[in-house]
Amino acid sequence: MSQTLIKEVLYTVSPQLKDSVKIVDADWKDKYGLAVILRKHKKTSVLLNDVEIIVTFTPYNLSMIRWIDANHFLVSTYESDKKNMFIVDLSGQLLHSFNGGEAFEEIVVGKEGIWVSYFDEGVFGSGISTEGLVLFDMSGNILIRYHSDLLNPNAIADCYALCKGRGTTAWIFPYTDFPLIEINSQERTSRTYPVPELLHGAKALCIRGKDAYFFDPYNSNQKMYQLKIGTQKPLLLGSVQGVLRGLGPSETNHFLSISKNQEVALYQVMI
Repeated sequence: MSQTLIKEVLYTVSPQLKDSVKIVDADWKDKYGLAVILRKHKKTSVLLNDVEIIVTFTPYNLSMIRWIDANHFLVSTYESDKKNMFIVDLSGQLLHSFNGGEAFEEIVVGKEGIWVSYFDEGVFGSGISTEGLVLFDMSGNILIRYHSDLLNPNAIADCYALCKGRGTTAWIFPYTDFPLIEINSQERTSRTYPVPELLHGAKALCIRGKDAYFFDPYNSNQKMYQLKIGTQKPLLLGSVQGVLRGLGPSETNHFLSISKNQEVALYQVMI
């Protein structure tokens, strides 16, 4: 790994349990700590900073977890015809649930609400997921539909990457042309920046100031790049193994990773 990428391991499944325990998803906030979905002996549980919560509010397997605030978190399932988003308190009590569409690709939570992006199966499916990206409030009410409500949207066929921006903004990196797009939820506008072809297909995105970080573009073998937004000369930072997700601008680290060896880690770019 490049010296510009600093790794911090947060959680690892012990070798003795790797055949029976799987890390499904994880989230990290500097203020709140670590949240992990575990699949143990075919049962789902949530681990919040070493405190395990047994899931009883849905019979379906959980797929994603995100912190909302110090006292609440959000989890989702892949079920598309039922309630598939759940807001839960730290004791595991279900406070609210709603249907967020089908074929979730990414979920990002900010003070403006819950951003949900969708795979092409959702975009070319039916219902709200055909918007490609939707902003919900904490009760599941729709605040912004990307294709229908923005003043100047670029088409989304598949939202490859989504990350939080400053304030009430979010950034996306959509197929097919892979522009880098900043969405202002208050103004309902979007701003588009061209990106060099070398970065097309990136599966994770992080925005910090004037810099964008792209992970695992097409045929890159899990390389990470830095690009000054609006320019065409990316800088190779190194390679990282695992499935990465970009963290918001208020976080110390740039990416969270879940690796095949059942490890949750943070990566910080030091440049």
